[in-house]
Amino acid sequence: MAENNNTPDFLRIAEELISDLTVYASVTALNFFKESFEVQGWRDTGLTPWPSRADNDGTRSILVKSGHLRDSIRIVERGSGRVVFGTNAPYAEVHNSGGVISVRITPKARRFFWFMYDKTGKDHWKYMALTKKDQLTINIPKRQFIGESRALNEKLEDWVVNEISNRFNTL
Repeated sequence: MAENNNTPDFLRIAEELISDLTVYASVTALNFFKESFEVQGWRDTGLTPWPSRADNDGTRSILVKSGHLRDSIRIVERGSGRVVFGTNAPYAEVHNSGGVISVRITPKARRFFWFMYDKTGKDHWKYMALTKKDQLTINIPKRQFIGESRALNEKLEDWVVNEISNRFNTL
């Protein structure tokens, strides 16, 4: 007598869920990180606004001049149940984590400072062109746009719970 086996293939369902989660997490996290540039801050337990720029004239967003930093956020590694994001912009780490940078003052840099002074009339360009220093030390405040986030994790957890419920309700 043949037995009718109606037991769901739980292993297949779990593998499909993990595969779908990897795709969902890739798209959701990429959008989440890029939204930081729109909201001008980092969302973890709440929104932490980015410190404003010293030269902010209100015409553009804080970390957006050309859009290269925002557009450089990419999936670096994607595997079963794991997605890693990164960027190839050389200045991304100092903006994301904050830090101190040193800028050498070359004759070319001084010409640029004079050009900017002529263009904008702002005294800080003149002071930079006239400085006797060989290098400037600049403190870059932390303006996180990528990394671990409770808000993102909660969004992904909600999706997983809903997907598990939906998939088992259709069995």
